[in-house]
Amino acid sequence: MKREILNAINEEFEMFPEAFGGPLNIVEVNQAEDELNVKLPKDFKEFLLRYGSGAVGEAIVLGLKEAEFVATPSFVDKSLHFRKVLPKGYENFTAIGIDGAGNSVGFNFPDTEIITFDFNFGGKKFIAESFEEYLEKAIHEELNIHF
Repeated sequence: MKREILNAINEEFEMFPEAFGGPLNIVEVNQAEDELNVKLPKDFKEFLLRYGSGAVGEAIVLGLKEAEFVATPSFVDKSLHFRKVLPKGYENFTAIGIDGAGNSVGFNFPDTEIITFDFNFGGKKFIAESFEEYLEKAIHEELNIHF
């Protein structure tokens, strides 16, 4: 990940460590990939290994460990849930977040672009080319989705 993104996340982590779930180890990440039958993008995997989950800018990023001050349910559990309710073609969807209306935010493996699927209006909406770009937009409050 870009140094400027890591620096911004590190600043947030230092000010509010309770807003992060804590780093994962590689075994936990590999188990999550196996359970979901996906290969996580390198940038998302790096975030999980460094921070686990947490609040970054205007986004809440799911991990495996719950943050003390922010609701961060398991991305594995949420991914499996959304795979059941999303339309055909989203069998490999991996949730990295949930917006304020309960819509999924994530990627549909093997694609790594970040999308949301809006249940109210129906359909996929593009958010970012990658998880790294998603974080950058979250830090600069440019996501235009409501959490």
